[in-house]
Amino acid sequence: MEPCLLQLPQRLLLLGAAALTATALETADLADLCGQTWQGDGLLLRSHAASRRFYFVAPDTDCGLWVQAAAPGHRIRFQFRFFLVYSLTLAPPALSASSPAPADPCASGSYLQFYEGPPGSPRPLGSPLCGLTIPVPVASSGPFLGLRLVTRGRQPRVDFVGEVTSFHLGPCGAYFRCRNGRCIPSSLVCDPWGMDNCGDGSDQGSWLPADCRGPSPVPSQTGSTDAHTSRPLTSSPALGSSAGSLRIAAERSSPAGRDPTRQDAALKGTTE
Repeated sequence: MEPCLLQLPQRLLLLGAAALTATALETADLADLCGQTWQGDGLLLRSHAASRRFYFVAPDTDCGLWVQAAAPGHRIRFQFRFFLVYSLTLAPPALSASSPAPADPCASGSYLQFYEGPPGSPRPLGSPLCGLTIPVPVASSGPFLGLRLVTRGRQPRVDFVGEVTSFHLGPCGAYFRCRNGRCIPSSLVCDPWGMDNCGDGSDQGSWLPADCRGPSPVPSQTGSTDAHTSRPLTSSPALGSSAGSLRIAAERSSPAGRDPTRQDAALKGTTE
């Protein structure tokens, strides 16, 4: 069945998207969630399962994921812990002789793009992201935040880790009140991975009200998959067929403190 997926009508691919629901902190890989919608309190999202050990290098990837807030009236905040998205050799630009070079540094290489929802009518949130510098955190204005990973050119290099948090503003009630006024689910306080869900560190503080000196609760490792008609981030058939078939790099990710561009320069000389 899977080899014939590209031949299915687009409407069937849209109906095939799934919604993953979780009520506690989870870990997941974008490469495994292409074309799906995830909903929950919080998520530690990696680019792929071998993150921080191997690059993700699948060429011509177009992988989208929608993240939905845990409850009505909530929003989504995303911040990166680690970020590396680029291509060793850029794709040829589609420019005429009289056209100026594009100002977008990601125009011919791999990139990550955030979107505002709803999924049926996505709107770009900020500019495409690429390079080696950790981007600033982003927050949705509504319950949906979309991510789209696109790899272009030869020898793409992708490796990132991000933190997803469902939050709201106003009276917190049973939710944990952050020092900056955000309200987050109590399941995210003192988590084992030290995720800064508040954005100011107060949910991981050793002082009250977090008081994280004691043992942390064990996070949920599983979610439930329910039938859902939410649409993938783009209308490309390749987006719906990417899940479960993306390849992992043969080259190791660079160790902490080492510039990956220098490592890639050496690799380029041996692979061409």
